[in-house]
Amino acid sequence: MMTGQSGDELLAELKNSVGREEVYHAPDEMGRPVFRQYALAIGDFNPLYRDREFARGHGLRDVMAPPTLICETWQYVDEDMNELGELIGRGEIRELGGLRAGNDYEFFQPIHPDDVITARRKVKNVYEKTGRSGHLVFQEIEVSFYNQRDELLVRNNETLFYRL
Repeated sequence: MMTGQSGDELLAELKNSVGREEVYHAPDEMGRPVFRQYALAIGDFNPLYRDREFARGHGLRDVMAPPTLICETWQYVDEDMNELGELIGRGEIRELGGLRAGNDYEFFQPIHPDDVITARRKVKNVYEKTGRSGHLVFQEIEVSFYNQRDELLVRNNETLFYRL
């Protein structure tokens, strides 16, 4: 929950977010180093992520990104730091501070190093539940990722939760 915000205010803000869409356009290509570093970080040593010849031998035009890279990083956001190097917001929807309750990924085609990503993030639903740990609000968000040719790469249906 945002500092100084009551549970009722947060609930109202979440409900008002339904239907809101944010669009992010990356300033740069994805790049091979990002693929390699992410694969190392998650412990996935598939040569499709680092070896061009291997990737071409398997029908790809170049190496590809580990599938969840695009959903787990914000490298497509072009304004994540200000001129002082301080982190800044990534849109109104993201600023509410929810915790991840789950993801459902759909992968449509590989992401290559020269791809420039556009992400479209839209709140689809907000609902309340009361459980053992108290009153919770859930927010369902659909994020669709496209390349520079406006081809759908990945869709991520993410659920966040908030304690009131």
